[in-house]
Amino acid sequence: MKWKKKLVLLFCTTLIILFIIIYVFPNVTGALKQTEIIEYGSLQETDRVTAFFVRSEIVYFANKPGTIQYYVKEGEQVRKGIKVLDISHGAQEDKESSYKRIMERISRFNGGESIFSDDIKKIRMQIIKLEKERGIALGEGETKLAANLDEQIKRLNQKKEYIEATDETAKEELVRQNRTVNGAGIIPENYISDANGVVSYYIDGYESEFTPENMELLSREKIKNMSFDVQSLARDTTLTKEPLYKVVDNKKWYAVFWVAPEHIVKYEKGKLAKINLPLGQVDGRIYNIIDDKGEWLVILEFNRYYEEFAQIREIEAEVVTSDYMGLTIRNENITSKDGQPGVFVKAKSGEYVFKPIEIITSDGEWSLVEASFYYTDDGATKVETVNIYDEILKKPN
Repeated sequence: MKWKKKLVLLFCTTLIILFIIIYVFPNVTGALKQTEIIEYGSLQETDRVTAFFVRSEIVYFANKPGTIQYYVKEGEQVRKGIKVLDISHGAQEDKESSYKRIMERISRFNGGESIFSDDIKKIRMQIIKLEKERGIALGEGETKLAANLDEQIKRLNQKKEYIEATDETAKEELVRQNRTVNGAGIIPENYISDANGVVSYYIDGYESEFTPENMELLSREKIKNMSFDVQSLARDTTLTKEPLYKVVDNKKWYAVFWVAPEHIVKYEKGKLAKINLPLGQVDGRIYNIIDDKGEWLVILEFNRYYEEFAQIREIEAEVVTSDYMGLTIRNENITSKDGQPGVFVKAKSGEYVFKPIEIITSDGEWSLVEASFYYTDDGATKVETVNIYDEILKKPN
């Protein structure tokens, strides 16, 4: 029987030891509490948007039928005087063009029609704005910029005249007058570049509408049902007046998109921003923010090259409005004491000590905080806070 008593005693002793290990020892030393190390990292403020690319671009058309010989590749930058292609005789003129729909669209817009036909007031305001910019440019001796603005003003004035025309005869006359100035299309005698830019063989027919002078007139309501069917122009032969290529100004280009009111606080005119695209990230700045009937039209300006910038019209993208670097802490590890946010840092003794923190920004899951110390709002008090590699208590609440 003695061995049975010893067995019971051993069992009871084991239970007591286990109880101490599980319930008493952790509360004394904190040895089994879960912790996390504070590390250096980044925290971004982003928005997923449907963006539309805006460019200054000119479409060139065939002056005769024939076989095409290309000298410049897609996306290649050319200088003034560079030959883009040649056309040699040989194509059949009775063949129906495969670019008929886009050609009709270009013809309508070049003649004065516009997707902004119900915005005559906004067009007038935009003309006034551009005239002021032209005056400033002339005053500062920026003659090239002033000439560019003058062309933009002419195009908008002709669109305005077309919209205000009272009958079809008047509109037809305006179409006849406007084709040489208002549109983004040229039928050249030869195919030597008359300006610096990037050559592209992709068009959608909206080259005269999605332009820098028009972009502030855009609204989500206008374009939500539009189809942006980008078409390749690369081929062996051409018919007369078919589109061949376009030359795009790559010094400045734009992306426009709409942001809900609750997110617009992240955007500020003139502030730097980035856009994440399939082939990489492009740095830009916020050119303008415009109220659009309850939503906000945001325009980003870029002067960096992106391989497909001349091809894309509509794309799903991620906009990065802020990119902070510093100490990052999971929000679930943050608690508060007397209204002050903070974390419990493990001391050398094994105890957990409350350390106040100053939150710079948060994305809902993580917070970026000041390191080492920060000052109170009045700047009078220096407060010691967390450091990199501090071990903090997880989920203290």
